[in-house]
Amino acid sequence: MDALMRTGDTDLMTTTRSRLTGSLTAGAAVLLLALTGCSASATPPAADDSATTKPTATSPAPSPTTSSATPQQSFLDWLAASREPNADVACAYLSDALVERMLAEMKASGFPVSDCAEMTNVTAQAYAATGNVAEVDIETVSEEAQRAELFVTYAGGSCGTVVLEPGVEHWIMTEQSEEQC
Repeated sequence: MDALMRTGDTDLMTTTRSRLTGSLTAGAAVLLLALTGCSASATPPAADDSATTKPTATSPAPSPTTSSATPQQSFLDWLAASREPNADVACAYLSDALVERMLAEMKASGFPVSDCAEMTNVTAQAYAATGNVAEVDIETVSEEAQRAELFVTYAGGSCGTVVLEPGVEHWIMTEQSEEQC
């Protein structure tokens, strides 16, 4: 982009910027859809007055070894790392099956990302380019020793369930997650 700006070709620069922004926006949408699945719209499940949290984009992303052991905090740690981006940390919060699904969906949408780190970096750029903030409301649907389900509503209006399983040092998001709105 810097090379284009130096050429002084305003039309080319505008076209390239529009394509890049459109591509990054689509990538962010694909990642969000992949993370929360693709299902029909639904009403959020009734909350049990559990945690509702709104992190900011400036929240530091802890490493997996310092993460809190709660499913809610694990989701927030992933969110912060995915927006920063800190791909190593963000990818540590995703199951292998979820990463495979996300990569397949991005590739099907025209984004030839090859691994979780590249996917994280591309989508973080998209969030930054579109001004998308890392604010979410989290409702705990269920939490047991071997499985937790959260209902997450993003500031932009997207929402869905995030299913997590306990990992060695923090909870891991699984491919059972679904978008609902």
